[in-house]
Formats: sequence, C-alpha cells, structure tokens
Amino acid sequence: MKKKAGIWLLLFIASVAICNSQQVYENRFERPLSDVLEDISERFDVRLSYDIDTAGLILPYADFRIKPYSLEESLTNVLVPFDFKVVKQNDKLYKVKTYEYARRTPEDGEKMLSYLLSLYSDKESWEQRKVCLQREVRENLGIDSLLSKRVQSKPILSKVRKFDGYSVQNFAIETLPGLFVAGSIYTPLSKGKHALIISPNGHFGDGRYREEQQLRMGSLARAGAITVSYDLFGWGESALQVGNASHRSSAAHIIQAMNGITILDYMLTRNDVDKDRVGATGGSGGGSQTILLSVLDDRYKAVAPVVMLASHFDGGCPCESGMPVTLSCGGTNNAELIAMFAPKPLLVVSDGGDWTASVPTLEFPYLQRIYEMYNARESVQNVHLPKEGHDYGINKRRAVYDFFGELFLLDLKKIDESKVTIESENDLKIFGANGELYPDHAIKSFGELTKYFNKDRYRDLLSDLSIENKAAGWVASLELEDKNDISFLNTLIYNHLRAVRDWHNTHSYTMVPEGINPLTGQALSQLDRQMIVNSTIPDEVHHKLMSGLRRVLTEPQVEAVLDKYTVGKVDFTMQGYKAIVPDLTIEEEATILSHLKQAREQAIDYKNMNQISAIFEIYKTKCEQYLINNGRNWRQLYKDFVNKVNEEKKKTNNNK
Repeated sequence: MKKKAGIWLLLFIASVAICNSQQVYENRFERPLSDVLEDISERFDVRLSYDIDTAGLILPYADFRIKPYSLEESLTNVLVPFDFKVVKQNDKLYKVKTYEYARRTPEDGEKMLSYLLSLYSDKESWEQRKVCLQREVRENLGIDSLLSKRVQSKPILSKVRKFDGYSVQNFAIETLPGLFVAGSIYTPLSKGKHALIISPNGHFGDGRYREEQQLRMGSLARAGAITVSYDLFGWGESALQVGNASHRSSAAHIIQAMNGITILDYMLTRNDVDKDRVGATGGSGGGSQTILLSVLDDRYKAVAPVVMLASHFDGGCPCESGMPVTLSCGGTNNAELIAMFAPKPLLVVSDGGDWTASVPTLEFPYLQRIYEMYNARESVQNVHLPKEGHDYGINKRRAVYDFFGELFLLDLKKIDESKVTIESENDLKIFGANGELYPDHAIKSFGELTKYFNKDRYRDLLSDLSIENKAAGWVASLELEDKNDISFLNTLIYNHLRAVRDWHNTHSYTMVPEGINPLTGQALSQLDRQMIVNSTIPDEVHHKLMSGLRRVLTEPQVEAVLDKYTVGKVDFTMQGYKAIVPDLTIEEEATILSHLKQAREQAIDYKNMNQISAIFEIYKTKCEQYLINNGRNWRQLYKDFVNKVNEEKKKTNNNK
C-alpha cells in the first residue's frame, strides 16, 4: 500500500527505522503481506480489491504459503494469520476483507442446514427445538429487560391527510423515557375492520420516505389493509435524537425489535384493526426485522421477508446481527428462525443478485421439510427472481400484494401504484423537519441511552457519534442548500475523521524505536514518535477527502472546512506575523500565507491539537527562515514584539 512521504527529515529517518525494525529471521522467511498479495495477483493474473489495511503487516513463511496449483488456497494461506478472508467477485476479481462473523458461504449454509435437520426428524423433536430457540433468542437478544423498562404513554398523532382511497397519519410512540419511534400509518378510507401489515424499514436510501416504500404502503391501503411504516433506529427522525452512527450498534438490534413490538401493541388497540389478519413484511434489513419479529411475537398470522433470508448470512449491520441470537441453542441461522413460523403462511422473496440466490435450492427446500411436519407444505412459498437484484422493486411488490391479497382477502383490483401520492420527507415527519417539535424531555444523544446497556461496549460508538456531530456542524456552517451535497459532505468528512482516529488508535508510537531527533540532538519524544507513525497513513485517505471537497465546494468553502479541522490556525498565526512584522510586504505576506496553508492541509491528517500544532511549528520555522533570508532580523523583531506586549500588560495592570 502506498504510504505518505515523511514531512521532514526526522520523519524520513524514523520511517526507515520502522522498516528496519521488522527483522527477517533466517528461518521465518518473512515478507510484507502487501508484497505477497501483489505477487499472487501477478502469478495468477487476477485483480485484488482491498477492504483492509495491510500497512506494517509481516507474513512469516510467506512464499511457502503460495500453492502454484490453487489461487484460492494461496489466498487463504496468506490471509489466515491476520483474520482476513477473500471473496470471489468473478473469475478475474477477488475482494480481500476482514473476517465477517455474520457472513458465510452457501456451502457453509448447506452444511449448517444439514446439521440442523439431523437434530429433528419429526414434528415432536422440532417442537422441542422451537421451545429452546424461543427462550434463548429472547435471552441472547436481551429484549425482555428492555421491554420491562418501556414507558406507557399515548402515541402522538398528526392530522390525517386523505388521498385516493387511503389516508396517511404520522405518529410517534415513546418507548424508553425520552426515546421515540416515529412513522406513518396508511389506512383505507372504507369503514370496518381491516387487515394490518407492519412494515419495518430496510437499509434502502431515504429510508421510509423513499418512493418505493410509499407506493407499497399506499397500494396495500387502497386494497384494504392498514399499513405501518416506521424509522430504523438512528435513521430518519430517530437520527435527530441519537445520530446516524448509533444505527451501527448492537443496541439498534434490540431497540428495533422493541419498536416493532410496541407499534403492534398500539395498533391492536385500534377498533379498525382485525386481529386475525396481522402480517409483516420488510426488505433487506427490514427482512431481518420481519424474521426476528416472527420469532418474538406470535400475534403475526403471515409474514413475507424480502431479499434477506439466507442460511449463510445473518445481516451485515449490527442492527441485524449485533446481539448473538444465532448462537442460540448451540447455533442457528435465519432459515431455522423463520421456520419457527410454521405452519402459518410464509412468503420468501429472493433474487439472483444477492445472498438470497441460494433460496430455491437451499433454504426453500429446508423450509418445505419443516412445513411438511405440519402437513402444511403449501403454506410456505418462494417467489424467486433470478435476473433481479437487491431491492424491493415492482416484481417483489407484486408478489407481496398477491400473497397478502389472497390471505387477508384484500381487493387486488384496487392495487394501482399510479394512484398513490408521493409525499415529501417533511410531510411524513411528526416532529418537524429538524426535530423542533420534540418534547422537552426527549433525549438528545445516544449517550443518554447507555444506562440501559453495557456502556463499555459502546465506547467506540460514542466516539463515532462525536465525530458525526463534528462533521455535521462543520458542513452546516457552510449554509449549503443542496441536500445531496450536504449528505455527501457529512459522510466524506465523517469517514476522514474516523480514518485518522482509527489509524492513530491502531498505530502506537511504540512502533517507532527510541532514538535521537537529528534536528535537535534530543531524544525522540512520545509526540515525535506518534507523529512519525501517523505520517504513514495511506495517501488515499487525504486524497479522497480533498478531491471530494473540491468536487462540490468552491475553494473558499474548502478552506473554511480545513480551518475547522485546524481551529483557524492559519488566520491566527498570520495575524501574529503581522503583529511581529508590521511592515510585511505583499510578497512576504503571500509567501507566509502559502506556507501556513500547506501546514493546514497537512495537519488535517493528524489526530489532536498537539500534533496539529507540531505540524504548524514546522512551517512556522520555514516562514521565519524565509524572513531571515529576505533580510529581516527575525530575532530582534520577535524580541521587540515581546517587549511591547509586556509593556502593554504592565500599563494595564497599573491602571487597575
């Protein structure tokens, strides 16, 4: 991996020391991992795509791990010591990734399902297994502890908005004290009791506000079902309370389950809901929630997880797999968990473009085996779309319309998506565009929730949230109007700040041997050594930020962002030079400003103010040397300035 060049002689010398400190023992045949992977790429004529950082990683017995007859074995051998893995994208491209506990291969899924089937051969043994799973899933999720802490309060409801054949009403329910889940209820205009379909949201852009979600909610409502769409934890209005980064936490796994249960509790108190026709459907992460809710809550009569179910994938987000539910009863997976819904009607929608490609030949036959134990084979269905990808597109929606239409006696003739009104995001919010309508007691940070969980577990997340707030604040100060630009910049700056933090936290100063600073003759300080390590952060971290900023911002706006990183040190330092040298020429001022701007751009890749100040000190030395070379007596100028400041202080003190 390409490294950033040393910023000065000290960094260069010590960087060499780092390399030299990696001793090559005669009988260990060590080589840098990055070099070995490069050799494998050339030898087997494939391209390797990296989701990992190989900097500083040394592989023992490197060349012996390469097997000339097998690319896959060679990659496995060289990656195992570092807990990395390789995923084949096509015949010419392989992705090198960190180990993922929630993602396996279809072959692994097949072995697991075969093992599970060996545990139960009939309905009686399966029912015994179900009892264990029902108990341990709840325990491993920790749901009952959270449910016991819920607030009992009435929902907040907006005015009803009427459209062609249905209405929409926004709602919010307080779950834990000060924490709210928000969403929208789509209701048929016809009178009487209606089927109810809960729709947990997935990881699709724009969340529950996206067009596809509204089309599905409105169409099912027109056909006669009340549908409920609600935010993921840390998305939409929830993000206004706890921040987006909180979604990537195991807490989200529990809270989203609590939200689903709580929403169903409320909806079943309504007089227009038919308790015998209650269903759930969600796509992707919403499919994960649908599966989990079917295990936790026996009030559902039919469910339809879309583009999610697999025996070899538990969900790539901590909101799906952050709690160890799949370790229940010696090990389980989503296929076995949804099988617990038997013999009630189940629709699995899958496609050929994601992990659900295996459903027709792997998960669906397994589900049929379980349903056969109840003589209900026809109650489980699979609609597979081999030429489609990971979405909740029109063909997936049609499959779900038909499924619930037949079971819940909906009027499918009224399914006409062209009749559905697409509302704006703000129209669908209950607390206002920026959360200005939240009650005074509403929590304002994820940190306020950690009392319900193990706080140590969320230390990194709290740091992420701090970075997220910092990035959002910097972007807000630019007063941009384009929503897409704001979202892009928030993510861009957040990712950069996080990359700098993570590099600092995982690359200790101890990686640099103790030594002498060749510029001062003094021993290298801890700060010197940490800066040397931090200077090796990959170039692309810096380049990605700068190119991204310049893609959407003017140069003055880019400088404004860099000033935020460095707390305005360019202007502050420039004012200092003007005070020390009152008669700076235009050329001198321009040269000094150029040096300070270089310092600013370099300093953004360092972790804290001590390091940022040290970078500026390097360039201040350049500025002062420039003034000396330009005929200025810098030492005298600085001495005169100090004397002047001291005199002014003395006069001020005497006048008090």
